[in-house]
Amino acid sequence: MLELIQPISKRDQVVRAMKEAILSGTIAPGASIVESKIAQQLGAGVPLIREALIELEHQGFVQRTPYKGTTVTTLSPADVRHIFALRVELEALAIEWAKEHATEADLESLRHEIRKMSDAAKALDLPQFYEGDLAFHRKIWSLSGNPYLVDALERLVVPLFAFFLMQTSRQQASYVNSACMHAKIVDAMPTISGVELREMFKESLINWKDDMVLLLFAEEAADGRS
Repeated sequence: MLELIQPISKRDQVVRAMKEAILSGTIAPGASIVESKIAQQLGAGVPLIREALIELEHQGFVQRTPYKGTTVTTLSPADVRHIFALRVELEALAIEWAKEHATEADLESLRHEIRKMSDAAKALDLPQFYEGDLAFHRKIWSLSGNPYLVDALERLVVPLFAFFLMQTSRQQASYVNSACMHAKIVDAMPTISGVELREMFKESLINWKDDMVLLLFAEEAADGRS
């Protein structure tokens, strides 16, 4: 049976238009967002632009800084390394705690996101892949049962996902392998100890970080080795 077509709100239209501009490079990483200018270009009111920016910040595509305004997310090699140094420890802790709370229904929910990732990987639909990937990680964070840990990871990781989506275009096999690794982690959750699960997750994140730094900052990485 076909699903009913859902009406798209004006805010969602603005979010979509701005996201497409960011992903296409029309609005470059690090660029300042001038609300009045965007409103004029899109034929929308400034309050609507502000609502859209709140959603884009939630998705990691923009960063708002007090007294400086809103800019498109950009990260340096040092930023990525610093974020990952924290992410590896915090998210490994999250999955160790998640193991204690996860039900079979929770595991199936995680597998559902992995299937979305796998389908997107095969189609090289990168926005859909990263959407499923982020949803997977957010479920892990939530299952940890610690709202402060969830908040810390939201602040750290979400801009990272958005920046990767804006900047990278890996081979199809890399995305397929990533989905497979997520599946192995979920399958292992009920069967191995929390410590083993934590180390497995950390290894996966570290490997991902190394791949991303090499892809994003190849020139800087080469300079660092010379």
